[in-house]
Amino acid sequence: MKKKRFYCSCILLIFIVVSATRAQSRQNQKFEIDLDHIRSLLKIPGMAVAISKGDSIIYEKGLGYADIQNNVKVSSSTTFRIASVTKTFTSTIIMQLVEQGKLELDTPITEFGLDFGNPSITVRHLLTHTSEGEPGTHFQYNGFRFGKLGVIIEKAARKPFYQLIMENILQPAQLYNSAPGMPLFTYFAYVQAHKEMQPFFEKAFTNLAKPYELNQQGEIAETKYLDEFGAFGGLTSNVHDLLKYSAAIDQYKFISQQTQKVIFTPNRTKNGHPTPYGLGWFVQNYKGINFYWHYGQTQGESALFVKVPSRHLTLVALTNIDKLSTPFPLGDGDLFTSPLGQAFYKYFINQDKNLKNLDYRLPPKELIKNITQRGSSTFKEFYNKEIITQASLYAVSGQTTMVNKLYDLYAHLNFTNSSPLPQTPVMAELKNVGINKEEVASFSLTKPTEINVYGVGENCSVDFTSWCDYGWIEDANGKVVWQMPSQPAVRAGGAIKNQRVVAIITLPAGAYKLKYKSDSGHGYNNWDSAPPDNFFWGITLFKK
Repeated sequence: MKKKRFYCSCILLIFIVVSATRAQSRQNQKFEIDLDHIRSLLKIPGMAVAISKGDSIIYEKGLGYADIQNNVKVSSSTTFRIASVTKTFTSTIIMQLVEQGKLELDTPITEFGLDFGNPSITVRHLLTHTSEGEPGTHFQYNGFRFGKLGVIIEKAARKPFYQLIMENILQPAQLYNSAPGMPLFTYFAYVQAHKEMQPFFEKAFTNLAKPYELNQQGEIAETKYLDEFGAFGGLTSNVHDLLKYSAAIDQYKFISQQTQKVIFTPNRTKNGHPTPYGLGWFVQNYKGINFYWHYGQTQGESALFVKVPSRHLTLVALTNIDKLSTPFPLGDGDLFTSPLGQAFYKYFINQDKNLKNLDYRLPPKELIKNITQRGSSTFKEFYNKEIITQASLYAVSGQTTMVNKLYDLYAHLNFTNSSPLPQTPVMAELKNVGINKEEVASFSLTKPTEINVYGVGENCSVDFTSWCDYGWIEDANGKVVWQMPSQPAVRAGGAIKNQRVVAIITLPAGAYKLKYKSDSGHGYNNWDSAPPDNFFWGITLFKK
């Protein structure tokens, strides 16, 4: 009887293992379909992706080419520049110095010879991206200022930053395919004194993917890596090494468990509001699950690195073009504005069957039915981000029909037919303003006239005092007589940076020009995050 029970238990165990393996294989296949979709639309030449769960790699894949001209395909051993993912290494070095008593986070940066015009800026403010405006009051991602931590590190440690990276992280964690980029004379001097480090550089740079960009015609073209390395970025690595790095973090090989917990704790502003950033890491909670992550982007490179400790999961994605990050507002601190972040969540994190895997090429009626059916409403915010992200993907590839279809879908799900606009005659207007525009409309007044102004644009500073997209009025002499940036503004729906100005002004008789200027980011039919109500983007003057 016992023998029979033993055999039954073995059969049951085998069945469970086989079922789990098949389920994981199906998820991997779905994930890979999304990867191909993302890579194709973003025109990414080469990409390596790997996912670990505990001690096992459950997915790894090289897609596309490390070198198009020589037909060299990407593999999981291909190395890439990882851009700002390097900032997580910087954070570790900083906190090692804190543990050693060589540095305090609340030390003013002026003590290290740095000056950003405010003597109250501290090391912590640079590390948490809260140094702009009144220090500690607002989060504003600033890679340049973060990079100045390298000066602080070198003065506190009395060693070059690259040496600390090599000896305190890469060597202890055995990241043999990783190395910092540096000038040749620095490299030769360093490896001559530290011969054991030479193999790191040889492996890292022998297998390095060539960098690419999209030219003005939207075609893939060769470019050059920026010749720079520092606290801000510039490390070279591959997906396997970054998975090992993630495991070493979990094993507290670099710093204590208590210190690592501090790194992964959201920083709070002076008024107590949590920011999306800890110490050198983005920190985000979605549906009760913590995500610790960082993205990277600069010329010829982009990356995404995500840790989900509660699920023992790590995602690493590296590319040889900036497009994995560039169209998406990841600097705002939301992982789920990334199409890869969305796919990772759907296939490896989510356990709620109400979240549908949608094919946005389907007819709108079918999509609306799936999104609005019972249970799916709990994921409305996720679907909204997915719709805008998909529109951004198709915009990069020039598929305007799909872009417009997706914006129409977003409008159907989020907007009503009501309009907040005045119902009086229009005197002048500049609306539906896209990116990189400077538009003008002329109008004249025969007598002093009371005007109702309605404008929506992008307020892009940490304290909402600086606008990226805005409108203004000039008189016949080119003098600015009214402008949105000097007026009180309120949220215009969608992303918080969408701001609306409504004002009643009186202008004397004369000739005028209504103007509106936009930058290269968020704009009409090029929304990088949630658009404003009814997609209104521009400025309109109504008769009072």
